[in-house]
Amino acid sequence: MPTGLTADGSFQAGARRTMDLTAQDAWRNWAEAQGLGRWLSQARTALKEGEETTLEDGTQVLAVRVRPPSLLRIRLSRADWPHPRTAQLRVLAAARGSTVALHMEGLPDAAARAEYIEHWNAALTGAPVLAAKKAASKPKAAPAKKAPVAKKAAPAKKAPVAKKAASAKKSPARKSVGKKPSAR
Repeated sequence: MPTGLTADGSFQAGARRTMDLTAQDAWRNWAEAQGLGRWLSQARTALKEGEETTLEDGTQVLAVRVRPPSLLRIRLSRADWPHPRTAQLRVLAAARGSTVALHMEGLPDAAARAEYIEHWNAALTGAPVLAAKKAASKPKAAPAKKAPVAKKAAPAKKAPVAKKAASAKKSPARKSVGKKPSAR
C-alpha cells in the first residue's frame, strides 16, 4: 500500500515544524488571511467558522472549525477537482515555541501528495515569520549564561497511616511473662 493512501482510495499529506514563536504569533503567520497564503493561497478575508470565502487562486473555502490559536479546519473545492479536500492547520505547544502542523486529505494521487509535502516543507523552513509587534525596536543584548541550579532533593515518602493502623490491628497483643499487672 503506498504511503499516504487512505481506505477510500484518496491520499493524505502532512508536514510539521517547530518554531520559536508563541501560539498567537504562529496563528498570525499561518492561519490568518495573509498567512494562509504560506501553505495554500492567500484568503481575501479572515476565515470565520461556518462562513465561505474564496482564496486568491479561486479555491472556494468553507471554514469548518476556527479555534484560534490552535485549530483551523477548512473544506476546499475547485471546479477542476472531482471531490472537495479537507485541510487542517494545528498549532501545538512545544518545549520551545510552537509546532505548526499542516495536513490535507482527499488528494487524488501520490504525485499531488508529494507536491503538497514539498511545498509545505519549503514554506515551513524558509518563510520569514512575523513576530508580535514590539514597543521599541532596540537590539537585544546577548542573554547572560546562568549557572546550573542544583535540583532539590525529593522529600522522603511517608508510609501511609492506614497501613500502620491496619498492621497494628493484625498483630496480637504481647503479654509480659512473669510480671503481674500493676494495681494502679
